[in-house]
Amino acid sequence: LEKGPALLANIQAMQRGRFLNLARELAHREGRQAFAFFAEASRALAQVDQESHGLLLSLAEELVERSPLAAMEFLKTAPMALERIPIETIAEWHAEGSALLDQSTDGGEAYFRMESSRGEDMLEALSSRVELSRISDILRMYSKALTGAEVAVHSSEALAKKGIGWVEGDAPSTEGSAIFLPPHVEEFPDKAQNFSVYKVYCTHQAGHLEFGTFKFEFERDGAIFPTERIKAEADRPPPEPAPPIDTDGHVDAPGEVTPPPGPLTDMERFFDIFADRKLASDLFAIVEDARIDVLISREYGGIRQPYSERQARELDRRPEANQLPVRQAFVENLVRASLGGIDRIVWPQQLMGIMAEAIGVLETLQQPQALVEDSAEATLRLYRLAEGIANVMPEMLEDWAEVSEGDLNVSPMTADSLGNDAQVDMPQGEPMPYESPQPVDFRGEFKPETVQMLMKLRQERQEKGQASPISPEQLKQMLEKSVEITIADMAQADLTQSSELFLTNLIKELNQQQDQRPGKEQPVPTEDGQPVTGMSTADDEQELPVEPKYFFYDEWDFRAGDYRPRWCRIVEYPVAEGQISYYEQTLSKYSSLVAQTQRQFELLRPEMYRKMKRLLDGEDLDFDAVTEFAIERRARVTPNPKIYWRRNKIERDVSVAFLLDMSASTDEEIAKHERRYQQDDFDDDPRRYFSWWMARRAQELMTPPKRIIDVEKESIVLLITALEAIGDDYGIYGFSGYGRDNVEFYVVKDLDETLDDHVKKRIDKIAPVRSTRMGPAIRHATAKLEEHDSKVRILFLVSDGRPQDHGYGRDRTEKEYAIHDTHMALMEAKRKGMVPFCLTVDRYGHDYLKQMCQDIGYEVVPDIESLPSRITTLYRQLTA
Repeated sequence: LEKGPALLANIQAMQRGRFLNLARELAHREGRQAFAFFAEASRALAQVDQESHGLLLSLAEELVERSPLAAMEFLKTAPMALERIPIETIAEWHAEGSALLDQSTDGGEAYFRMESSRGEDMLEALSSRVELSRISDILRMYSKALTGAEVAVHSSEALAKKGIGWVEGDAPSTEGSAIFLPPHVEEFPDKAQNFSVYKVYCTHQAGHLEFGTFKFEFERDGAIFPTERIKAEADRPPPEPAPPIDTDGHVDAPGEVTPPPGPLTDMERFFDIFADRKLASDLFAIVEDARIDVLISREYGGIRQPYSERQARELDRRPEANQLPVRQAFVENLVRASLGGIDRIVWPQQLMGIMAEAIGVLETLQQPQALVEDSAEATLRLYRLAEGIANVMPEMLEDWAEVSEGDLNVSPMTADSLGNDAQVDMPQGEPMPYESPQPVDFRGEFKPETVQMLMKLRQERQEKGQASPISPEQLKQMLEKSVEITIADMAQADLTQSSELFLTNLIKELNQQQDQRPGKEQPVPTEDGQPVTGMSTADDEQELPVEPKYFFYDEWDFRAGDYRPRWCRIVEYPVAEGQISYYEQTLSKYSSLVAQTQRQFELLRPEMYRKMKRLLDGEDLDFDAVTEFAIERRARVTPNPKIYWRRNKIERDVSVAFLLDMSASTDEEIAKHERRYQQDDFDDDPRRYFSWWMARRAQELMTPPKRIIDVEKESIVLLITALEAIGDDYGIYGFSGYGRDNVEFYVVKDLDETLDDHVKKRIDKIAPVRSTRMGPAIRHATAKLEEHDSKVRILFLVSDGRPQDHGYGRDRTEKEYAIHDTHMALMEAKRKGMVPFCLTVDRYGHDYLKQMCQDIGYEVVPDIESLPSRITTLYRQLTA
């Protein structure tokens, strides 16, 4: 009664009675819980134009007789649906859900809750919006085809959140190793057109990588323009010495000067030439983007039309040049010319000579042999021209006019003479502060100085194992000079604190990229994922922890008969390193079993040979082929000379992913686990019980009781020795977590990782964690196996009980939902060509494994102590 009037105020006045009737129907079914739905639906409608309330309530009324809950869910999700589709098509989306509701109440309610892939697919079909998450794999393969290298494609939001200089979350860009694009595009009413926008965005960024934008070398000559930047650097006034620096209590003595630190990169060295760094940066962006656009149009005919359409659209958005201060108008007209809009230039007649010079520089750069060093030389020449133009108000020049190429009278000139005549008669007046031109949408954020710094640090990290340290003085100087990184946009702190934060983010980024396979989508998490204590990978006193990776997976809702899209978030961590002594002690403890297992596995090495016939040379003559040769020769037909055969050895080609249950229940002592299935008979004799208890306690004090997780770890050590003997590719992973947003996936050894001391140390740190949400863990392990092209790919799941987790069903007592989702995850792996196999140490496992696995192989190991030998035996049988 207190909150109702305020909530009703969100509804259009004429529609409030209808909304109350819907709420009453829901209250009859849900009782006290109905108010929560009432409140949420009211707040949702508040986000929608009140003119649409009548239509939405009419659609909800069509559902209320069959499911009042579905009616309220429809109203709750209407704002999300209307973000992606217009109000005119909401009825089509509603009709699909209504038909599903007739077939299944659970399925229809899940549809309107947006917890159904069918609902998502219908929205996708009706929407003109293109989501990056749905096409990132296509664009990744497209980028690889352009550049010849693995290039990941991520959302620009991810780049902005790294805190390394990028602040725009919806602009295309690259940081030298990946391409970052807006999370969605909805510019046109047609999906195909919006996809073309993505292609242009992606192609331009890939062009920077393919055509060497970030490989600029200061002292390397270009292919067109004579090199003048070295002389320009020598003619530049020397930089002022840095003030005395107080480090660790030391203060430079009076009269001491600290020499300024040298530039970090060739790009920084180049921009140091210019007094107005912002102007130089803008000019370089224009000429280099123009060079990339010309090369793309020349090399890739398929993108030429959408590319030119995009350029034309950008020209229509440009600001009026004659409304800008004159130097800014000069730069704006260069932008137009770089987009193919020379006929869109507006410029004073009395300054037409300088514009002709500038256009001549741009047109000279359009030659196919042009390099990034030529862009640098073009920048130097354009800067000289711009420097001679005062940034006075446009009213001080009265002869502004639209011009054409003929008006510019660009005469053929050699590259030597271009851009060297900067004599301009300008009216006297107070110049305005220079401001950068309006960004070109498809070119995005361009930060060559920052990218080259990142690429240099990555290369040094690969070559030396760690990035060369950047001194605080170097970083502070770079941040002070740079026009690419605006610290005020990144952090509210002084320059020193911001430099430290920036350096921390850089190191964090390098740590993350060192272990990151390109091409694998890693969406930005919806909330911060924190590693479980003891699972970080770094020594806190020496280096930053490796950042977790995030992945999203669907989950199967058997009641709705549909997937819940992107329902579970996998948080992938590398396991911390412990002591290598654990690995060595386990080998010593089971030395005889290790030797036996190795001998058995060595027998699996392929010794079979396949006879290859009709070869030009080989081990012996193929008599069938020889007979045919003789017949053809006698018949005066040119005989087939392939008359030999040889035996080719059949290579073993197997990849396996071992997935270990690391739930809290694996912390249980084996003795206690066994006692769950047996009752000790003491004949109600306290003395016999006390004697038994004392003996057991003494044994536990002498030898710590073994847990289920300990046996899993020992099994892994034995498997490793066996697999190394046979040469199969293998990965070792663990999983646990709590809830759908935090399914923890631990990497002990990745499939493409070699066995070394780091892997051996990680085994020591395998430990029980939390719950068991098997479905997403299986799907993630399957995704890892999919990246390997082995003929046989096996997914081997080891657990100690049924799947269960917070929210893995209607409540904690429900078991069906988890069983069905796990079964569907196993079936998905099987459909993708994997061989899934489940092994459990739960003696009651038959009760649920029959339903969970069905025709998928599984085994129950009642004697936990036999797990190490049983795993190796089963693996040998699976791969023989």
